[in-house]
Amino acid sequence: MLEKNQIFEILRDQNYWFKDFTHEEYIERKHYLGKMKDLLESKSITAVTGPRRAGKTVLLKQTINEMMEEGVKKEQILYLNLEDYRLYSNHSIELLSAVLETYKDNINPKNKIYFFIDEIQNIEGFEHFLRTEYDRDGKSKIKLIITGSNSKLLSKELGTLLTGRTSTLTVYPFSFEEYLEYNNVKLDMSSYFTLENHKNEIKQLFNKYVAFGSIPEFLDETQPYDRLNEYLENIIFKDIVVRFNIRNTRLVKELAIFLATNTSKTYSINQLSKMFKCSVNTIKEYLFDLEQAYLFFNLKQYSYSYKEQVTTQSKSYCIDTGLASATGFQFLKNNGRLIENAVFIELKRRGHDIYYHKGTGTGVECDFLIKEGMHVTSVIQVTESLTNPDTKKREIKGLLDATQQYGLEVGLILTDNEYDDIVQDDVTINVRPIWFWMLGI
Repeated sequence: MLEKNQIFEILRDQNYWFKDFTHEEYIERKHYLGKMKDLLESKSITAVTGPRRAGKTVLLKQTINEMMEEGVKKEQILYLNLEDYRLYSNHSIELLSAVLETYKDNINPKNKIYFFIDEIQNIEGFEHFLRTEYDRDGKSKIKLIITGSNSKLLSKELGTLLTGRTSTLTVYPFSFEEYLEYNNVKLDMSSYFTLENHKNEIKQLFNKYVAFGSIPEFLDETQPYDRLNEYLENIIFKDIVVRFNIRNTRLVKELAIFLATNTSKTYSINQLSKMFKCSVNTIKEYLFDLEQAYLFFNLKQYSYSYKEQVTTQSKSYCIDTGLASATGFQFLKNNGRLIENAVFIELKRRGHDIYYHKGTGTGVECDFLIKEGMHVTSVIQVTESLTNPDTKKREIKGLLDATQQYGLEVGLILTDNEYDDIVQDDVTINVRPIWFWMLGI
């Protein structure tokens, strides 16, 4: 174990206590910062989860910057990055205790503490440390904020030990609005028509956003697909194979490639079982693991019967369209499925409860249903274009089937670049460009 003076030197490097505060230049993640501000006021342990390289560490730093700007004393903030190589050989619960004790002895013995622990999954059994500090009945005056591997933060052990003690914030790759800010594009986004003069520039950037994705670390890469494939390998081996003790690494990777290549298409567990020549339980387990690692999400068909929801076919979507393109090598031929994937991730980013619709008897589909409470409140179709009469007829038919089944008067069709309003069968159909909808105007 490190001596306390060694621990203190590391903490000095990682914290602002003896430094002049300088605002670090990052793309401000306003959506998450607002949520973090609310969570900091609660006693619960705040767990920041999400895929690797989505910006969890940067969000912690932005949160700390904002706290100090709003008057929280820097001596009250303890930040610990467990990826620091100097700590690597000393990862243990005892290290966490020694860090907290060293900090109290030297910096803040009695005032409230905001303890940010980055990459906490490096500590075996960290759940016990968190529970002990949380359950001190307020005597420690400590607020705990943690980040780490999603598969670990959502593990069964964590849920059992910390039931009712955590609040989770999921961080996704850049939204299109954040992507524009990253590219120094500043626009008057009060309405669609204020964007007309910049439409070509926005559309060009949106095409790049969809083709190469929006994982912050890879945005400046000249060969992003190479890095994205390395990213996939890292997640499969570090977050899935090692974490879940999986022997059949090849099967996990082949399943990931299949899902990337077939994003937005329906599949069944039985079909995958036959295709990969393995048991149904193995497919279920690996699909769960891929979702736990934030690589792919499974979208269920909506039904009032839970049994039907879990037994019908599902659709799969990738965390990032660039990753889907890089992994599913045939995928670039179908831009329509890529933009549907982008819409799905944006709906997840906005926190919606999402399903897809398949008409009973008719077989027609609507891409996305948004459910709030017990009711479906919105229906969305996504298609590259409505210029083809057959495509337009099919998309409207699926949308109308959904609006009528769930008693809605308005539906939304998102296309690559069309803006229109259509009234049919007493339903108002708003047709909007996807890039415009993504800006939330």
